[in-house]
Amino acid sequence: MDDHYRHFLTSVSEVPGYFTSAPEEADLSPDSGISMPARGTPLPDSHQNLEHPGNFPDPVFISSSRPSKGRGLAALSVGADESSVTRRIPYASAARKAIATVSIQTLPLQRDFRVRTYQRTASISGAIWLTNARDGEYGTRRFDRRGHGRGDWSHLPPDFQRHLNYFVANITNYHYSIANDGDEFFTAILPTMAVKHEPLLHAVVGFSAYHAMLQDPDGQLQDFLKYYNGGVTLLLECLKRKEANNVPTLVTILQLATMEEFLGDWVNLMGHQKAAFEIITEIFEPETVMHTAVGRACLNWYSRYDSYVAIMGGFPTELSREWFDCMTEYSQSQVTASPDDLRWRIDDRSARLRSISYDMSMLYARGSRGQISLQDFCREHQRVTRKLHEWRSSWDPALMDPKYLVTDFYYRKPLDPGDIVDPYKPGVLFKPPLFTTTLIAAEWHSIMIMHLSQAANMPPSQLFVKFGEHAFAACQYFESVEFWPSKPKGSMVSLQPCISIAALFLPQDSKHQMWIRRKFACLDILGCIHPTTRRIKMAKVFRDPSCAHWWLPNDEGLTPVLQSIRAFADERNAAAVDAQVDNIREVRHLFAKLEIGAQDDDAAGSKGRSS
Repeated sequence: MDDHYRHFLTSVSEVPGYFTSAPEEADLSPDSGISMPARGTPLPDSHQNLEHPGNFPDPVFISSSRPSKGRGLAALSVGADESSVTRRIPYASAARKAIATVSIQTLPLQRDFRVRTYQRTASISGAIWLTNARDGEYGTRRFDRRGHGRGDWSHLPPDFQRHLNYFVANITNYHYSIANDGDEFFTAILPTMAVKHEPLLHAVVGFSAYHAMLQDPDGQLQDFLKYYNGGVTLLLECLKRKEANNVPTLVTILQLATMEEFLGDWVNLMGHQKAAFEIITEIFEPETVMHTAVGRACLNWYSRYDSYVAIMGGFPTELSREWFDCMTEYSQSQVTASPDDLRWRIDDRSARLRSISYDMSMLYARGSRGQISLQDFCREHQRVTRKLHEWRSSWDPALMDPKYLVTDFYYRKPLDPGDIVDPYKPGVLFKPPLFTTTLIAAEWHSIMIMHLSQAANMPPSQLFVKFGEHAFAACQYFESVEFWPSKPKGSMVSLQPCISIAALFLPQDSKHQMWIRRKFACLDILGCIHPTTRRIKMAKVFRDPSCAHWWLPNDEGLTPVLQSIRAFADERNAAAVDAQVDNIREVRHLFAKLEIGAQDDDAAGSKGRSS
């Protein structure tokens, strides 16, 4: 672990506050009707015509100071008036340091957060019993048996006990957007591991406190921040002591990355992701990572971020193909060895889709860097399209067993005039253990939208028909799960990326817009914060400036605690660090495709009027 991540953590721990505003805030025209601060230096708009490959300019080919993959974080110059600055601190990244401006007082870091336990030596010394991930002892001896007992945290302070109990009772793998957790990693292994490693303990407790705070009408932002700050600071101490290359540190970083995802902070998330990559490839090997429950969970957890960020940003995954292949090969071997265990069939289906995602990211990266001809790009794009359709049509019949379908819609209500889908449509909802069939089907539709957005030889009219089909399907899954009283906890979180992508390709009328605005409000209320720049983008799409503030009229559903969380997230998200991060955070290529469609509609309308 190099010094860059330590500098990054220092900036995070010291400044959970306001950075320079993103360019979308600064480049609004005076007549946009959206009142937002403009403190940053505007960047050139990077929208490009996505009818051709090469949509994402990679700064690695512009500046020789960029890391080899163009993935490091870089800060913009500060454009704020110095008279308004109340505090200045260093904000460092993998590429360079800059000064970030903080315009509000942040929560003072509590210096008495360290948990005193009789296991302190083991927990703070790097948790030696967890360190050697290759020998399999941790996964095999302790946690590869399902149904094991809960960890003991009765020796911890009462607030830590309370939040860990809340975590076990209310947090699931779905909160991590992990479709299946056959090893009970998130419900049992993770909290037990946290008890023995203080940075992870604070990170897990902070995640639990965040969700508990959202449910408490009297919740306060400090209820969450004190644990989050403690986790970051304790992790920084471990890194300073050169205690980085072990499983607890890796899991701590992944847990912090998950928190950043909830806050919509892709800048900080990518900082954690880069550090996690360095550790996971140091302590694990592709040949053995799948041999333990912890190894499987860590690879699944990390590779989700790796493939998602790569596809959204148009650059290669950090992991090489062999890491994705090992997930597929292992799950297939387990299906052969245990043909009656649905868990492995579910894992195999997920691993194969993740492998296709790798192919997608590599194709888009080659296109963005001009490393492939247009003809070859189109040919490869069609090949990946076939693989996606083959994946969808070749599901194991056991994963579509009709006995697990939800058929009793006792909770049915009359359809509202504002509905755009039927949430009680038969054949959509599956009960556990096949609930993942519902989730992964929705994910497939959103992946298809992403992939079609890169089509280089499809007429826009045909393209937008397909966009609409997949968008409505994703909405169908989302609302079917939303209205189902028996939905597993956290399941709406797993569907958040699907509805966010689908929203861009629904009809742009008031009915469809209000429907999607209510879904966005639902997600914010659940803690999946839409950052300022995304709200501004959608406000432009909806032609309603009020969406930059809140999705619903009269601040419906905007509770005081949610207001404080959103203000905190907005201030941390305000800096667009570089063009690549901005591409990811704002799904810039999808908005660009949307603008192409709008231009075609306007042209068609003009032609119709003239005739």
